[in-house]
Amino acid sequence: MNNVVILGPGRTGSSLLSGLISKDRFYINREAIESRDGYPDGDYENPDLVALNKSIFFESGYGHHKIRYDRPVDIQAMAAWADQCDADQYKQFIAKCEANRPWLWKDPRLCYTIYFWKSFVDLKKVKLIFITRDHEQIFRSYTKYKVFFTKQDIYRKYDEQVAAVERLIEEENLEVLRIHYNELKDKKALIQKLNAYLGTDIQLSDYDAVRRTKITKKESEIKFWIRYGIGVSLLKIQRFFKK
Repeated sequence: MNNVVILGPGRTGSSLLSGLISKDRFYINREAIESRDGYPDGDYENPDLVALNKSIFFESGYGHHKIRYDRPVDIQAMAAWADQCDADQYKQFIAKCEANRPWLWKDPRLCYTIYFWKSFVDLKKVKLIFITRDHEQIFRSYTKYKVFFTKQDIYRKYDEQVAAVERLIEEENLEVLRIHYNELKDKKALIQKLNAYLGTDIQLSDYDAVRRTKITKKESEIKFWIRYGIGVSLLKIQRFFKK
């Protein structure tokens, strides 16, 4: 089977998708399915890939390991870093993945760092999956898990990540399977779509095995907006004192 790269912003359902596809089929590193904050069943991200993506972010001039909502990401700088860096650690990681192929990569930073990795991986020989979600759903998902940003911050950063992926697909003329978050709810149709594209044999039992077991209860609209208002107010206070 071909290797798989999942591209998409955070909170789009990429963890469920990654777990569903990779289960007993694709190499992601065992640590990727260990419990961690916010991901009781694992986030299905290869920790070595995440560490290298953080390094690419920082070393390419962004100056941060995480995606910042107050600073645009320069994808051209990340692409240029591939020619400037000491590539040994990146090549060693790819070699490790190849030794365990087929492999699967997933990390929201890939929306940007894929411009770096394309210098080392032939994306035309990889099965690309691009997952997206509606603005309002993204906003509510972040707030649900007590990650507070303003609506404007969330929408702007989401649009930036989507635009980066769309640009890559167009510039490199890449084949890609597009999935919207809402499709994750129709298990049978989703599995059929994935199997047709990937040549896999994903089963309904795989979906049930990787879905979230600890899901927060649905809350009322009033409680949601009160919690959001408090969270954003605290965020603005923090930003004020950082100036």
